[in-house]
Amino acid sequence: MLLDFFSVLLKGYLILVAIWLVTIIIVAITLFKRKDIPLPVKILWAAIIFIAPVIGLIFYLILGLPKRKKLLDVDKQKI
Repeated sequence: MLLDFFSVLLKGYLILVAIWLVTIIIVAITLFKRKDIPLPVKILWAAIIFIAPVIGLIFYLILGLPKRKKLLDVDKQKI
């Protein structure tokens, strides 16, 4: 009975860790593909994300992602 509880708990934890790792990888890829910020700022964001993963990831998702309007303006300038 107790062993079943711990196995379910472990499976749930592993699923959360997998989701977190996928999110970190996606954020890192999008961070380094961005052309609107210089390389030192990208490195600083990456360091924040990897040193303090949960807080750094939340801050990047809230503050670091480019706004949709900015992206549309950049795309219009390219055309």
